[in-house]
Amino acid sequence: MSRYFDMAAELYQKGDKVSAFNAFLELAIDGDADAQAMVGFMLENGEGCEANVEEAYGWYRKAADQGQHVALFNLGQMLRSGKGCAVDEAAALEAFLKSARAGNLHAMFEAAQMIEAGAGCEPNPARAANWYETAARYGHVEAQNCIGAMYQEGDGVAQDYEKAREWYEKAAEQGHPRAMYNLGMLYDKGWGVEQNSEKALEWCRKAAHAGHDKAKGIIRRLQEEGKIVF
Repeated sequence: MSRYFDMAAELYQKGDKVSAFNAFLELAIDGDADAQAMVGFMLENGEGCEANVEEAYGWYRKAADQGQHVALFNLGQMLRSGKGCAVDEAAALEAFLKSARAGNLHAMFEAAQMIEAGAGCEPNPARAANWYETAARYGHVEAQNCIGAMYQEGDGVAQDYEKAREWYEKAAEQGHPRAMYNLGMLYDKGWGVEQNSEKALEWCRKAAHAGHDKAKGIIRRLQEEGKIVF
């Protein structure tokens, strides 16, 4: 990145969004892909300028054409939702995949979701699992829970409760409510682990505290069966 880009970024961080927008815009007009992505972002969100999602889409497109991975991700979001452009799920998936191949974890997750659901393509659980697991290995919490679920169900991968537990644990330890519930369910059922009502209760309590309603059902049943005492 150029020194002038760094100066524009500093203005943005200091809260002088109008000056930052003008500085980024000058660089964007000269073809700087990172600046084009920032101009798109600021136009989309009305930062330092009047919001204009159609113009934002145009700048994301310019940056995406140069392979800028954040712009590719944001472009995918717009194409998928129809924000500032017509809905085009196939083009959205293509943008997410290009961003994912450049290392964008959020794009990996979005691509996996679309491929699993068959949005913009034919459903392909194995390919979806590959992207979920790649994102999960780099720390994407939602992807960790999703690949755990695929190992639990044997969807797109060979069923493996031990791997399901490992991925659920990684996400649960970071506070993911559904992963907490899923981990509690494994201990409750004894799937891939020794059945353990205390551990099931521990994780389901955490999930319930985080707002996961199904976890409350397991807690209630354990209590009714006399396996826990409050």
